[in-house]
Amino acid sequence: MIRITCTGHIKTSIGKEELELDEGGIRATQLIKKLRLMAGDASRAGFTEFNTIMILNDGEAFTPAATDRLLQDGDSVVLVPFSHGG
Repeated sequence: MIRITCTGHIKTSIGKEELELDEGGIRATQLIKKLRLMAGDASRAGFTEFNTIMILNDGEAFTPAATDRLLQDGDSVVLVPFSHGG
């Protein structure tokens, strides 16, 4: 199971702040594509593998398009849109 926390407009697009997926062995870009589909109209989701920062297990931060990591069962992912303020 992969635990996902969504922030900013990613949370708004999906309608959830936290979710869990029973998919180990999924690539970071595949996860983004799956979440875009969950948002309903993927063309209006507002986030892609190019404009999202993924923080893996409270450590490494990367964009899925640049580093298409393989996510495993037990991983924790935080998704932050580039445009997210703080």
